[in-house]
Amino acid sequence: MVKILSKLLYFFALFSFVEAYAEDNKPILNQGNKNIISKYFDEINLIGQANYSFMFWNVYDAQLYSNQKQFDKKNFALILKYNKKIKKETLVKETINDMKDQKQLSKEKIDEWTKVFESIFKSTKIGSRFLGIRINENKSIFYYEEKKIFESEDQEFGDLFFNIWLRPDSKSPEFSKKLLGEL
Repeated sequence: MVKILSKLLYFFALFSFVEAYAEDNKPILNQGNKNIISKYFDEINLIGQANYSFMFWNVYDAQLYSNQKQFDKKNFALILKYNKKIKKETLVKETINDMKDQKQLSKEKIDEWTKVFESIFKSTKIGSRFLGIRINENKSIFYYEEKKIFESEDQEFGDLFFNIWLRPDSKSPEFSKKLLGEL
């Protein structure tokens, strides 16, 4: 039984690696997303980049850009290139849980933001890209596959959302430090 499980686990890990490798050689910031960021920033400066993996799954690659040479928490762009298929329901649940990990939220706020994510998130494909842009500390603009999907001026929403990746005590502090150019 252990031998069978071991072989199944090996096959699954190998399949996940091959599946992700197909898109691995394409840049995270493609021309379309570069054009979008250029609408908001005079300069586009790479601050840092990181890969997020969970156990043996290569989940996504991320890059953080700013209009300054150093990270500017008021104006930045975060791009994620997915290396794995993820169901919309999983994205919504994990995003809400990550936001709740940062701050105790009212049931009303959780319900409101869950509805927002349910309406804008899509199941990911390998190679699909999500772009989040922060402008003037309170405005958040989201794109998926170069299509604008949401805009908000709720600073708390933007802070909690972007801090999933950018806060020092994130689920993966090393990932966050690399993204912020600190490693």
